[in-house]
Amino acid sequence: MPNMTPDVPSALSPLVRRVVAANPSHMTGPGTNTYLVGIDEVAVIDPGPDDKKHTDAIVGGAMRERVRWIVLTHTHPDHAPGATRLAQATGAEILAFSKREKSVKVDRAIGEGDTVDGTEFRLEVLHTPGHAPNHLCFRLEEERMLFTGDTILGGMYSVVSPSAGGDMAQYMATLERLRKLRLRSIAPGHGELIEEPRARIDDYLKHRRDRERQVLGIVRQGPVTVKAIVATLYVDTPAPLLPVAAKQIYSHLKKLRDEGKVTGRDARGPWTAT
Repeated sequence: MPNMTPDVPSALSPLVRRVVAANPSHMTGPGTNTYLVGIDEVAVIDPGPDDKKHTDAIVGGAMRERVRWIVLTHTHPDHAPGATRLAQATGAEILAFSKREKSVKVDRAIGEGDTVDGTEFRLEVLHTPGHAPNHLCFRLEEERMLFTGDTILGGMYSVVSPSAGGDMAQYMATLERLRKLRLRSIAPGHGELIEEPRARIDDYLKHRRDRERQVLGIVRQGPVTVKAIVATLYVDTPAPLLPVAAKQIYSHLKKLRDEGKVTGRDARGPWTAT
């Protein structure tokens, strides 16, 4: 099994190495996964937090002069801040969904249908909103490997938080789209390599659909708050994660409201079935 020790490069395939950042938590699992794609020319996917030791591990694993691109799946604080330090160390250009990002200076905007072309590889860009509006996934054509950032994770479920730009309807549509791709593996933003992509995506879809049915069933019993729904559905969840659960429930409620199945205004007020 490839190494998950922080800041130790580990080979996943002939073209891909992984360096795990030393930022483990309830939200990040073992830590943020940084991927080095290519040999003679290297694209670094998600340089992680702004941490000198992590940047040094990336440079050591790729060789400074070979790093050509720093590619961001999205700009949440556990994935993108290290881009600036890495760019200064290597001279690589930073690529992301928009040049108008506040947290990092992006050199080139990329989107649906664009590619990052190295001497041995091609990364196809897919715009995959849901976890965040600016979220991208990257398909490595040579190995049919998909780098999913926070859209699909290893060993846990992704958070879709409206306060961070998450949208449950878009997220479900993105999962449905990714399910149709011919993949051999998924390289997630957190957790181990996923070697049964279709089964994992199906599990994600089932989890979200089951949760939506549970939420709608509770709302149909009478006016209810997000807090009350969380107390019913997350009885075994550790206390630090309950605020995250509340964001998930609110995201489901917003989707159901847009579909005309419930009414409600915000995360604090009561929700009722239509």
